[in-house]
Amino acid sequence: MFAAGPFEAPTEVSAGGAVLGIVCGLMAPRSRGWIRLQSVGPVAPPRIHPAHLSDPADLEALVDAVIEARRVAASQAMAPWISGPELSPGEGVAGDDRTALAAWVRNNASTFHHPVGTCAMGDDPATGAVTDARGSVHGIEGLTVADASIMPIIPTGTTNLPTIMIAERISRYLRNL
Repeated sequence: MFAAGPFEAPTEVSAGGAVLGIVCGLMAPRSRGWIRLQSVGPVAPPRIHPAHLSDPADLEALVDAVIEARRVAASQAMAPWISGPELSPGEGVAGDDRTALAAWVRNNASTFHHPVGTCAMGDDPATGAVTDARGSVHGIEGLTVADASIMPIIPTGTTNLPTIMIAERISRYLRNL
């Protein structure tokens, strides 16, 4: 969870003209999507299916996160910063109604800022590994991947620094071939 905002808002939404959010993100999802080529044409965009919430544990974890975010928002510490009704999921969704909260999560979940792992590194292609630890694509000589797509799991922080380090490490390896 992290705080976001304040963001400008129309006065019919917020009398003060601003809103804040407590954003819930699932940093270790069990759900696994896919990315595939749409055609052999190099300019054709890929087909991407994120498979959000396809593992039931992910939905349960996000429902728990929304419940916790609501608890934080209702705390004494937040009282000076919050005035007015909850906008999302909204007062119409009871805090103890896990079914309604799950429906809201299903309708509102999206990709968090840093998807990774479409070419996950590992030793064995049979287990889903696309590259080895040096970014070399299994079974394709001379093809190397050096970005966040080779991360086997999502880091719990931002991905920019680990991605830079992956690129630096692989570029150093390639220079020494």
